[in-house]
Amino acid sequence: MLFNSIEYVILLVITLGGYWLCPSLKLRQWVVLLSSVYFYMSWSNAFGFMLLVVIAANWLLASKISKTKHRPWLVFACVLNLALLCYFKYMNFFLENLEYAARLKDPDFEIGLLNVILPLGISFYIFELISYQVDVYQGKIEHEKNIVVFGIFVLFFPHLIAGPICRAGQFMPQIHILQKFDGARFYNGIYYFIAGLALKCGIADGLATFVNVIFKSPGSYSGLDNLMAVLGFGVQILCDFWGYSLMALGAALLFGYVLPYNFNNPYGSLSIKDFWRRWHITLSNWLRDYLYIALGGSRTGAEWKTQRNLLLTMLLGGLWHGASWNFIIWGGLHGSALVTNRWFDNAKLPATIRSILRCPPVAWLLTMLVVFLAWIFFRAASFSDAILIIGRIVTPIEGWSVTKLAPLFFELLVIYLPLQWLVHKTTYQFDVTNSTAWRAALGFATLMIFTCIYYVDGNDFIYFQF
Repeated sequence: MLFNSIEYVILLVITLGGYWLCPSLKLRQWVVLLSSVYFYMSWSNAFGFMLLVVIAANWLLASKISKTKHRPWLVFACVLNLALLCYFKYMNFFLENLEYAARLKDPDFEIGLLNVILPLGISFYIFELISYQVDVYQGKIEHEKNIVVFGIFVLFFPHLIAGPICRAGQFMPQIHILQKFDGARFYNGIYYFIAGLALKCGIADGLATFVNVIFKSPGSYSGLDNLMAVLGFGVQILCDFWGYSLMALGAALLFGYVLPYNFNNPYGSLSIKDFWRRWHITLSNWLRDYLYIALGGSRTGAEWKTQRNLLLTMLLGGLWHGASWNFIIWGGLHGSALVTNRWFDNAKLPATIRSILRCPPVAWLLTMLVVFLAWIFFRAASFSDAILIIGRIVTPIEGWSVTKLAPLFFELLVIYLPLQWLVHKTTYQFDVTNSTAWRAALGFATLMIFTCIYYVDGNDFIYFQF
């Protein structure tokens, strides 16, 4: 049940109707919880039951942690959650690398891989559960004694599959409130949802058509085609994930709930440090608060330890995205850039060099070079493909061709730039009484009608053949 499917819209409308028609808080909580369970069960009954067991186990463990404040209970809860994540997400990755290492001595050595399917959203809800256990242990929040409220915190369907990663201290108090219908907040939710749908279907899915073809066989295309595919993927992943996050924010607002904002114009960043304050903000904050600080952060007393902590945090952050060496390299590139960024801030450089590097156009260009270089490893099917793409891009300019550029430039320049600017400028201060904002919302609605006409499966424009 995808966010941009009619099934999701039907579930959302039915749940909203039941939610706002219920006069009591408890009934509303049950409506949201049952709808969220149904949403996840629509993907997989088995994983749905597993998630319910995980929620119950974490609720009981948090109760024990709250009462005893014994660190071993916290360690047990974290290990249990991480073991679940590692089994489903990383076990085959570990076995593949173990087999590769063993074959260096014995070419006939073979380890059978497990038939493991990754449960949807497991990386997100495991992080939320770990942060909850840590916050309860540290006394930042009280343990939630109502398991229904705790279940909604984890299962709330607008953010369950891909975030944003919520904190219990921010979200749970809202679940305890009997929300009064607020027309402005409700219409803001509609606006967010439409804006996210426009970014996802109007831009990300359109760019995917071009990007997927190039990345599938980068050696068959010119350096310029590969470069445009890398740039296109950078735009695609932003619009895809930002669009999802906006739709999640919008759907939550329809219930009166406010979820954390996840993106703030990351491609306007002037440093890697600034980029990670703007890109996937809830993940960045989680990695900072529950991993970087746990490793010692910048309070270690030695600069090399701080740099080590930065690099380790980003390497693990890369691994969190997927069980692949390419994701680890992606994290390592960002970690190395953050270490370099920190060194630059502390280094005694000549004033001329420092002023040049801090000049906004130069700082922006250097930042984007790192970001988009890292995207190559993030998107490429293998390490060898990533190296091939880089090799193609740095080929002499006379070997470049322009055979694939027209549709990409249409997407990138004619649609993406004004739409991205409009969404960024209006999502924070959208006002239903503002006629300009309503015109923007109407524009998004028009775009969605256009998208629905031309799309069948969310990727290919089928009407272009006519």
